[in-house]
Amino acid sequence: MTSRSGRVMRMFRRDERGSPAALELLAERRIAVLGSDGNNDTAPSAAEGVDFPVHVLAVNAMGLHLLDWLQFDDLVAACEELNRWSFFCVIAPLRLRAGTGSPVNPIAIF
Repeated sequence: MTSRSGRVMRMFRRDERGSPAALELLAERRIAVLGSDGNNDTAPSAAEGVDFPVHVLAVNAMGLHLLDWLQFDDLVAACEELNRWSFFCVIAPLRLRAGTGSPVNPIAIF
């Protein structure tokens, strides 16, 4: 696995997802966005006394943007059809005053 700042990459297997320990690797590699086809935290929590440790660490301590419950089926089909796995990704959240989250419509530009 290789990564560079600003790059999107698949970094974790499903059984590793939601582990607060994984955030150290994200911080070292200066990853800006973590997206998943599920919740980025595990249930029950992997950290005693903290319900959503990945959200707490990622958002509050690292300023990392989290995208939960992404639907990758159409993206995977387009990548396979074009035989391209690199694209420019645009993610525009709603501008909500004092909001801490928003629905988004990610757009892949090939």
